[in-house]
Amino acid sequence: MNGRWKFHRFCLPAFFWAVLTVGTSAQEAAPSGLANQPAPPTTNAPAVPAAPRKLSPVIWTENPDVVQRFNVNGPWVRQMVNNAVLKLTSANDLGTAWTRLGITPQDVVGVKITTMGGPLLSTHRAIVQAVCDGLEEAGVPPSHIIIWDKDASDMREAGYVPVAGTDSHVGIASIFPGTGYDPDAVYNNGILGTLIWGDSEFIRHEGDDDLSRAASEAVKNKAYGDNLGSAVTGDDSLTNASIPQTSNKSYYARLVTTLCTKIVNVPVLTDNSYIGINGCLGSLALASVDNNRRFQGDPTFGDPAICEILSNPYLRRKVVLNILDALIAEYAGGPRFDPQFTKSIGGIYVSRDPVAIDAIVLKRLEGWRASDRQGKIDPIGKTASHVHDAASYNLGTDDPSRIQLLRLP
Repeated sequence: MNGRWKFHRFCLPAFFWAVLTVGTSAQEAAPSGLANQPAPPTTNAPAVPAAPRKLSPVIWTENPDVVQRFNVNGPWVRQMVNNAVLKLTSANDLGTAWTRLGITPQDVVGVKITTMGGPLLSTHRAIVQAVCDGLEEAGVPPSHIIIWDKDASDMREAGYVPVAGTDSHVGIASIFPGTGYDPDAVYNNGILGTLIWGDSEFIRHEGDDDLSRAASEAVKNKAYGDNLGSAVTGDDSLTNASIPQTSNKSYYARLVTTLCTKIVNVPVLTDNSYIGINGCLGSLALASVDNNRRFQGDPTFGDPAICEILSNPYLRRKVVLNILDALIAEYAGGPRFDPQFTKSIGGIYVSRDPVAIDAIVLKRLEGWRASDRQGKIDPIGKTASHVHDAASYNLGTDDPSRIQLLRLP
């Protein structure tokens, strides 16, 4: 698909648009430490050299000139993405490059974007355009490409209006609340979460069903006891309260379980006070399941939930590439946009290893926070512990000696 995006196209059956999700690949992860153990001593045999450690290449391209007062030079950015993909795959053309990443004309490819940051801190269209163009060069028809994120309202605010299309253009979709999740694909976690509208197990009560009436009558009759003391006066605020619905289950989106055969992960570089960093790992995991508020923030900050969610074969086997949009990065106040904490660095990181990317950029976020002119921003620290722990789940590596950072001119 060369040229302009035409969002008014892309047709598939209705179920196609019912949901969304994403995952990670660890094909660049280093091998087990057993591969580097010394050979047992022998008397005559020559020493056997240890097998070389496999490196995770990360392609880094950066030019602040591509961003001027939050405006991005689209053609320049597309070329940066293309050059990075070619370098990563050692290919001479984009069709070959994306084919080497595992893309085939038969695939249905979900391009996972991040849109919580509004129009200025969401995945930039120029990067998404370059991805779609590359997929088409590899033979994927536009009708098999879906640009998606979890929340439709966030997508609309960022300029990605969910729309069906035709065979001549890609589609844009969000996870349909409730029915967009796969009842047969469950992530269990001991933490209990309060369900809200949009979660798969949430049951909406209109107030006139038997359960709601029974709860209302019990509150009016003070079934909880009437010994609260004289300090409690006025109307009973519990009279109209609804009974909270809870669950320790999260359901995966149908997009990753039944629809998409491959996923390209294109998040934005921001901090996130609930999980430390909203990079390749966190943004992908949290967008893939419902009822995810329960493992964000204190005390777990998403660890190990993020790692466990991404370890599921639905996600682990499908992500072929991670492209981190660091054209405009935010080191505090994220993932919502706050211009005073942004850096317009014009950066892009490309790798098959999401852990390696997050480990690299986490250090940059910490550096910016430490040097902030106000001098009052705490380190991210252990709130981003999932980045280090993801290596133990074989999702990639955060070991600097096993990361090959290659910067393009």
